[in-house]
Amino acid sequence: MMQISVPATKSLPWLNTCLNEKAAKDGISAQVFFIGRGAKLSPTLLKTVPASVKKKLTDKSSMESFETKNHKNWILQAQVVQSGNHYELFSPSPYAMARDLMGTCFRQISQQPVKSLVVQYFGESEDELMGLCVGIEMAQYRFKDVWPQSKAKKMKIQIKSSFKNHKALLQEACALGEGVNIARYLVDLPANALTPKNYVSLLQQHFSKKAKTQVTVWDHKRLEKEKMGLHVAVGQGSHDKSYMVRVQYRGGKTNDKTVAFVGKGITFDSGGLDIKPSVGMRLMKKDMGGSACVVGLAHYVVATKLAVNCDFYLALAENAISEDSFRPGDVLTARNGKTVEIHNTDAEGRLVLADVMTVASESKPAFLIDVATLTGAIKMGLGSSVPGLFSNDDNLADSLLQAGKLRGDNSWRMPLVPQEKSRLKSDVADMVNCTEGYGGAVTAALFLEHFVNKVPWAHFDIYAWNDRPNGLFAASGGSGQIVQALSHFVSHQV
Repeated sequence: MMQISVPATKSLPWLNTCLNEKAAKDGISAQVFFIGRGAKLSPTLLKTVPASVKKKLTDKSSMESFETKNHKNWILQAQVVQSGNHYELFSPSPYAMARDLMGTCFRQISQQPVKSLVVQYFGESEDELMGLCVGIEMAQYRFKDVWPQSKAKKMKIQIKSSFKNHKALLQEACALGEGVNIARYLVDLPANALTPKNYVSLLQQHFSKKAKTQVTVWDHKRLEKEKMGLHVAVGQGSHDKSYMVRVQYRGGKTNDKTVAFVGKGITFDSGGLDIKPSVGMRLMKKDMGGSACVVGLAHYVVATKLAVNCDFYLALAENAISEDSFRPGDVLTARNGKTVEIHNTDAEGRLVLADVMTVASESKPAFLIDVATLTGAIKMGLGSSVPGLFSNDDNLADSLLQAGKLRGDNSWRMPLVPQEKSRLKSDVADMVNCTEGYGGAVTAALFLEHFVNKVPWAHFDIYAWNDRPNGLFAASGGSGQIVQALSHFVSHQV
């Protein structure tokens, strides 16, 4: 079987290759003046603005543009927007406002033959500066520009502010933007390129030589030896069998507890023998979106050299159809000894997660957080832009919700309804892998709870995809969902 080679993630057009460049000597240049919350428009700047634009700016317009002899100019004004409900979870934070405003503006700029861009930030919020940098990074990402062959960058970008720690802030913003775009890139890769085996190689290439970082791979034979019967079964119908990858990072003290993250990495989901209809299968290259999020988060943690200890686990497999595929009615034994009756082979993600979560829980981490494109039911309930958050620990859930609010990467708390547990009962095993009817996202989370070993745990049921170009997203494709929320959680609340 011929495989397409996977470009290295380092080929992405990272923001930190653009920062602090000198303006191009020729070609069209552009300037963006970003006015932060609470900052005032400079009278000197207003003197250069046409009267019609000046009036709109004084009326609090968020974005205006005009041309001078040497430049195309944009003025952006961050504002306070409050939703007034939902505990203000959906009110744009300073970071989120700056990210979305700058990203939307950058999309306009990039559609013109601009060779050089200078962004001047006027304000006192480090979060705003972080947000506008990440907005540029996210807005300049286009999958067609980086795969299968990276194209040369066309624009030099310089970002200015008055912060004494300006360089450190930009470096952190770069790492975060890179992490989000890595997650998007992995989701965008076609399934014939990102097979489980190729995914393993990419992770080894990206993390193996990083300081304080170690990559461990368990292949099909090792998974069998470790009695991970659920994980093995999902991948046994594929040419590429199942893998578990652990990226271990030790930036904290030796005695500090770890935080464990587990990502569902189904590189393509046909549904197995319970095959999906064509419309339901078309985007199933994105069924590894949870693992992509965890990889993007790992990149941020390693790149910023955070003083934390983290384990990042990737549960990799392809749910394919062959004579070796697992079947409805099969009874499988999990690593923790529980038996599972298969009601539907299309509920495979929770199976690979269950065994890997068991491994992760055995070291008794401070927290265990899994991320997965697990159910269509959560999208039916919350839409495509807001993941469901399930947790057995209220303090952990609150911390994650607040981290999402501050980074404009929101989720919504969903209940682990005790009365629904009985629906997972089986006549021939300890439990079934899925249920019929309503509440599919809830019963999927309740299934996973059997494998956390009483560790404080949270589960994100995500979509991981942006259906159309909008705002700072230049095209449909991977969204990098939850990377920003988890990055803030790890860097500020662990």
